[in-house]
Amino acid sequence: MKILIIGACKMGQKIVKTMSLEDCEITVVDSEEKVLAEINANSKVKTVLGNGLDRSLLKKLDVEDFDFVVSLTSSDKINILICTMAKNLGAKFTIALIEQADSIDELFYLRDSLGIDYIINPDLEIARTVEKIVKDKLVYQSDSFGKGKIEVVGHYVENDIEFEDEKIKDIGSIATLLIVAVQRGNELIIPNGDTVIKKYDYLYLMGLSNDIMSFKMKYFRFEPKQEKEKIVIVGGGGVSKKIAEMIDDYNITIVERDYEKVVELRKKYPNLFVVKRDFMGADFLKDEEIDDVDVFIALTDNDELNIVLGMMAKKTSIPQVMIKLDTMGYSQIIDGLDFTAVLNPITLSANKIIRKLRDDRTISTQLVFNGEAEISEIQLLDSSELIGKSIADISLPKGILIGGITRENNTAVIPRGNSKIEKGDTLVVFYKSENRRQLEKFVSPNSGKSFLEKFFM
Repeated sequence: MKILIIGACKMGQKIVKTMSLEDCEITVVDSEEKVLAEINANSKVKTVLGNGLDRSLLKKLDVEDFDFVVSLTSSDKINILICTMAKNLGAKFTIALIEQADSIDELFYLRDSLGIDYIINPDLEIARTVEKIVKDKLVYQSDSFGKGKIEVVGHYVENDIEFEDEKIKDIGSIATLLIVAVQRGNELIIPNGDTVIKKYDYLYLMGLSNDIMSFKMKYFRFEPKQEKEKIVIVGGGGVSKKIAEMIDDYNITIVERDYEKVVELRKKYPNLFVVKRDFMGADFLKDEEIDDVDVFIALTDNDELNIVLGMMAKKTSIPQVMIKLDTMGYSQIIDGLDFTAVLNPITLSANKIIRKLRDDRTISTQLVFNGEAEISEIQLLDSSELIGKSIADISLPKGILIGGITRENNTAVIPRGNSKIEKGDTLVVFYKSENRRQLEKFVSPNSGKSFLEKFFM
């Protein structure tokens, strides 16, 4: 598969870091030599110094030979023009980053009218994540794999006698689940049965959907309500608008301090309760009377403010607290703060693009722990060397864990050591991104195959 990425932004770098592990030919175009040098230092990809709007450059690169052209520059107009030009030159599939669309309908209109195959909008990806968390009543963010048969969910260990200071293999309440990762402070641990769980660990558990639901019912807070649940959103920007469009069966209050934004929101969304208020003061949450709030979402343009607002909301025992962080330089601060979700637009958007790139390869990938780790859903070919082997007989490198298997007969299992891999299986694999260099050692120097293909394809 050949991928052309124009614009080596942070999102592009995350995509390159993930896709370079596989049997892909990736070319990155950017006008800044320093950014390209950084990519070359960390990934085995081809870089080209130049302007993506240069038609002669696209023709020189033989853009028609690429399976995907992904335009991620800082300008929506340039991304649209690049994708349109690439399509006219014969590109098979184009993806454009569009950040300024005012509504979901506008995004679909742009896609359909301009002939762009796929549009990625960070605000929309955040809104979709919020919608899933709110409607599923999750205390922690979760994701599903295997067509919904397998789920992963987080659990923060605090005052849990069953977990604290116990070896994983001795925790009977999770016998049907698999802990695929433990975050302890700034350290991400791929555990085994002898790993001892400590207070304030953040566990990432994988299991069959029914077993995950049983776990949620036991350890998460569920309070059934007859009336509509109340959501308070701080910040009236693009994300808030898209949430309002997607979640219309809740009592939503948007708090915004800019008068013009307040007027605009009240006109466009008459069913919402829009409040003009300064949310910088220490008494802000008290003034809002949020004792009965079910969901609190901090979506201002200031990361530090979102963290502070989230911490204040947590102190009031709101069940679901989410914050948006445009950068992830505050990981040491937010680790252990027990937020339902930290919404990073770059990671969420990169996730979506990676899934689209892999659609035709029956591989689905989710970046987790801010890109420190990944979960890949990989369908085995009939010629795979793994078929017929038990999990215990597979010598996977450190940092790799097979967390789930979906069978050809539409069933799913959480594997143990004696579980055998069968023809037609799809594996759900958890692995640390930092192990990429080590994984490349397993690649045959003459085959050109990636690690994932060598083991699974």
